[in-house]
Amino acid sequence: MDDAQQTFTALGRCPDDTIDLGRAALAISRLFQPQVNVAASVGELDLLAAAARAQVPAEGDLLDRVQRLNELLFGELGFAGERDDFYDPRNSFLDQVLARRRGIPISLSVLYCEVARRLGLPAHGVSFPAHFLVRVGRGNSTLVLDVYSGGIPLPEAELDRRLAEVYGEGAVTVRSYPSLLRPAGRRETLVRMLRNLAGIYAQRGDDANLLEALTAMLNLVPDLPDALHQRGTLLHKLGHAPAALTDLKRFAEVSDDAEQIAAVTPVIEALAQQPLRLH
Repeated sequence: MDDAQQTFTALGRCPDDTIDLGRAALAISRLFQPQVNVAASVGELDLLAAAARAQVPAEGDLLDRVQRLNELLFGELGFAGERDDFYDPRNSFLDQVLARRRGIPISLSVLYCEVARRLGLPAHGVSFPAHFLVRVGRGNSTLVLDVYSGGIPLPEAELDRRLAEVYGEGAVTVRSYPSLLRPAGRRETLVRMLRNLAGIYAQRGDDANLLEALTAMLNLVPDLPDALHQRGTLLHKLGHAPAALTDLKRFAEVSDDAEQIAAVTPVIEALAQQPLRLH
């Protein structure tokens, strides 16, 4: 998997707007499934776009264009949100979403944006609290879509209702925090996909794949405090003291969570006192 990790190191050095989100999402698939044929999956996205091009007007009313694309993807082709086994890792792998026609909000959003982009329809992911969304259009002519539920447009009242479920009634609204609907960066989207997978693998006790997910996150964004803390703790558990010490020390330097820093300080001190092993 080292070659696959090098892809994320390279992506971490790229300007965000030069990242090919579809290929990068497929690199996540390949990280955990080395047999994945990235070129073949990109070809499937191209075929979806070709089918959509025959049905979606090149210009005209935004809502009509979105509805036509929705009818193709979620009607004729049967893409849908996975309801039965949400935490199956395959739901996060773009190649598997293409093959199985099932995904979670973020993987379906990436697929939707990649098809829309090929049609010249401006679409971006939105890192909305608890549920990734898609924003389509430009300027004042925009729609916010829930592609996990078939691409339905969400009015402001529904967005506020969803925020109330997370933060409490009236505590946060899209008018008071318009940045909640800003387009998500491509690197940000990849990190969120990997964070989802890290959560799944942690829950399953799959340390090997958890380590791969955390390492890819840190190759993309080297100073992510939560990933540094989690990987350092995992490396400590696995007996890799020098690497654990490096991560946990860096976490203490970049984190602003005083409570977590205080909790990890004795671990850092104990690791620093361990004799260096020569192999």
